[in-house]
Amino acid sequence: MRIVTLLLLLLLASACVSVDPETGKEIPRGGQRYEFATVERRAEKLRDGMTKYEALIMLGSPAETSDDGNVWVYLPERPAVLVPSRALRLVFEEGRLKKHGYRAIIFGTRL
Repeated sequence: MRIVTLLLLLLLASACVSVDPETGKEIPRGGQRYEFATVERRAEKLRDGMTKYEALIMLGSPAETSDDGNVWVYLPERPAVLVPSRALRLVFEEGRLKKHGYRAIIFGTRL
């Protein structure tokens, strides 16, 4: 029973959202520059073959990157623990956007 209670508390704590105390707006996760709604709108203009610089100017910095910097992930402000959600994933090859798209966020899996 204690383990179940502890796991439930950890799950609820991970669902907390950071909010800017001055504006009351949710703060993007990680190093992500813009709110996810803004990223989604701007992502409509993404085209394969774009440079990393062009993607960065368009979408701002991502929430997460791979160790080699060739995979960028943009995340919604709310973790997908209690509410289903999706993330935008960009894959670069030789400095150019090779593919991009949305993936469901599934607890415990890498994007």
